[in-house]
Amino acid sequence: MSSAGLHAAMLGHASNVVAGLLLAAMIAACVYCARDLWLRGTLRAWCVVGLMNIAMIAVHLPAPSHHRGIQVATAGQQSTLMGLATAVAAVEVAVAMAVLYYRTRGNAQLVSGEPAR
Repeated sequence: MSSAGLHAAMLGHASNVVAGLLLAAMIAACVYCARDLWLRGTLRAWCVVGLMNIAMIAVHLPAPSHHRGIQVATAGQQSTLMGLATAVAAVEVAVAMAVLYYRTRGNAQLVSGEPAR
């Protein structure tokens, strides 16, 4: 839900319809994924969370000034929000990795031939 909130904060700064629609789609995807995690918490959902956050970091980190849909006058606020979004994404990746490790660590023992404890 934190990612949806950060996208919503950026929505007010979108200068064209395409950027606004893209941000709205990202908000919907974040809410859908958060709902899936809350209701089911499947390994697939945790994997999607981790991969989407890694993708977000990969897309935004190399060129944080490439957002043409954001007004130039809000560049300071944009970089603050982008830094916060990147930090939140990194935390979400770490949490997803921890959950995936915890929930699958018993499967690795079964594959290696050792009995599960």
